[in-house]
Amino acid sequence: MKKAFVTGGSGHVGANLVRQLLEKGWTVRCLVHKDTRALENLDVERVQGDIVNPGQLTPKLKGIDTVFHCAAYVAVESVDIPLMETINIKGTEAICEASISAGVERLIHFSSIHAFQQNPTCTALTEKRPLAKNDQKVAPYDRTKAEAQRRVVTACKKGINASIIHPTGIIGPHDYKPSRMGKVIIDMATGKMPIAINNGFNWVDVRDVCNTAINCVEMGRQGQHYILPGKWASFREITDVIASLLARRITYLTLPFWTAYLALPFAAIKSYLTGQRPSFSRGSLHTLAVQCKEIPGTLAKNELLHRPRSLEDSIRDTVQWLIEKEQIKL
Repeated sequence: MKKAFVTGGSGHVGANLVRQLLEKGWTVRCLVHKDTRALENLDVERVQGDIVNPGQLTPKLKGIDTVFHCAAYVAVESVDIPLMETINIKGTEAICEASISAGVERLIHFSSIHAFQQNPTCTALTEKRPLAKNDQKVAPYDRTKAEAQRRVVTACKKGINASIIHPTGIIGPHDYKPSRMGKVIIDMATGKMPIAINNGFNWVDVRDVCNTAINCVEMGRQGQHYILPGKWASFREITDVIASLLARRITYLTLPFWTAYLALPFAAIKSYLTGQRPSFSRGSLHTLAVQCKEIPGTLAKNELLHRPRSLEDSIRDTVQWLIEKEQIKL
């Protein structure tokens, strides 16, 4: 029986990955933090440790066949830079070092489409695109994910058999915390976002990402990175699918993208009054403003059998799961 070690097992990606691994007969050990709702009633071994301390991690990796490194700090606000640098860069470096020390055979590193330079946006984004520069002018999440990938490539030269996967915007069920996009879908479905902006992103189902990641264990090449796209869709397309599922109108107006910048001060005030992160920020708007719409994912489709399902199926399953968990109340 194959043994997997999953970092970030209680996160959105980790929760889905653990379930698929168990279904395929793997034994699973998870590095967890505080919130473990995503792992309740699952037959997994939970361990705690410092993600940036290879000395603590090495004993926990003994006997493990494959490490799936999902743990990351996802943010677009500059205030989160220290955490992103610690978890995304130093955490990845520690996992690589501990994997080598423990004799782990395989490492699958979960990166992001944001690890690549987005310009030029008018040409297809493929694995040949350079990584984001290690420059303070680059968006901090993009920079830290690119730097993390460079650490993995360096570890490959030291002997670890690692591959890297780059999902686009992730949506899907088992989103307990929820993720930023999960919160957007909740707000859309509950009428808190009656206005859509005229923009979108490339969305991929978390279950397809995890299935491809497991395929990568046997099919992926050492040191190779693979882009895992889904389908580009506008926010209005997403709200239309949700409205159809709920049989009610939830979006009343679609505005040009630039108008979202006018709303930034009001989002900041709401965040201050409620103590919650704003639903959008200058950083998140920049992510939407500078993006490649053409992301073929040919390499992953050919080598890893990446088969993204329809966006409609992803949104339907996500909304149904959120209703079951009472995060969307009818």
